[in-house]
Amino acid sequence: MLATLASFEGAAHAPRLDAAALIRDVFSPTPGSTPKLNILIAEQAAKNERRQIAGFISYFENYSSWEGKPGIHIGDLWVSPAIRGQGIGSALLRHVLSQNEGKRIDVFVVRNHEARIFYERLGFKEQTGWCLYRIEADE
Repeated sequence: MLATLASFEGAAHAPRLDAAALIRDVFSPTPGSTPKLNILIAEQAAKNERRQIAGFISYFENYSSWEGKPGIHIGDLWVSPAIRGQGIGSALLRHVLSQNEGKRIDVFVVRNHEARIFYERLGFKEQTGWCLYRIEADE
């Protein structure tokens, strides 16, 4: 799913997240700690009655020193291309919003991408006063 999303967004390389990182950071955090990343999966029943993954959203808690409180950063939102437009992405996003009511929710969107319309329709506003700067990690 992440590789498909990366291709769709025109990423320069495939995602580096692997099964070991998922186990360590999402599914098996140390006792008493919270996962580094939360993932919600949307499933859809197939014709043969088996369920298949329809989409997912990943998010994690961040902290604003400016506001003095935690917020949420959405890492990825993906819906299978064959079933886009059926409200799955909106349902995933609305679930995260409802579970984090009153918190600031951030998401990075590729500038020349139609996903901007999707987020704007759900109430997100582009933050034009800010530019993302980054130092890449050593590989």
